Amino acid sequence: MHYKFFIIFFALLLQGCATPKWQSIQLQDYLQPYIGQSAQNIQQNLNLNDLGFQTLKHPQMTTDTLTYTVLRPINIPIPIAESIGGSGPNMGGSVRLNSASTRQQSYDVNFYCHIIFELDQQQIARSIRYEGKAC
Repeated sequence: MHYKFFIIFFALLLQGCATPKWQSIQLQDYLQPYIGQSAQNIQQNLNLNDLGFQTLKHPQMTTDTLTYTVLRPINIPIPIAESIGGSGPNMGGSVRLNSASTRQQSYDVNFYCHIIFELDQQQIARSIRYEGKAC
């Protein structure tokens, strides 16, 4: 009986994690012109909020990388079992699962995407890689 809840929960989680392919392609197209630019120029000009992304904090810079962290909050409803029909030995009752519609009957999950510019010794971006579940 409990496996039904896990299956439904997993299906909802997968649905919540599904990122439209166009958004990923649009992000790659948007970032492509920054390859070959200095890390300082990227920090001054790159605004991920223009694409509707929520950034977690200021970019983190090391000697060989410049990393932006994008946050993707997802609200996942908790399925609630509801009995339908009789419950006696010969009654053949069934259970219907409803998705919660209030914030109290759901929980928030934050997924992250790290956009990492690989820098050379002169602090020029040579490539971009993406890490995380929200990419």
